[in-house]
Amino acid sequence: MEVIVYSTKNCIYCKKQKEFLTEKGIEFEERDIHENEEYFREFKALGGYGTPFTIKKENGIIVSKIMGFNREKLLDELINDAKSKKGTHRTEKL
Repeated sequence: MEVIVYSTKNCIYCKKQKEFLTEKGIEFEERDIHENEEYFREFKALGGYGTPFTIKKENGIIVSKIMGFNREKLLDELINDAKSKKGTHRTEKL
């Protein structure tokens, strides 16, 4: 799982979300859309219109987009998903 948080430096909700994810042990990449024009273009192309804007990727494919600091959705999409995958083993039939 790859998590990317599009944010801005002065966004209080971005700061709260980053603290929340860190407390929950979720690794993420932060992309400041004011500091990097390429990140801003990505943000807009993905449908972002406010920060924080979080995307979750599985195997390089975007599987979830979360607009704003939404604890319930973050818990469901990122934290519970990460926990459910821990301790599971993939088996293949031969």
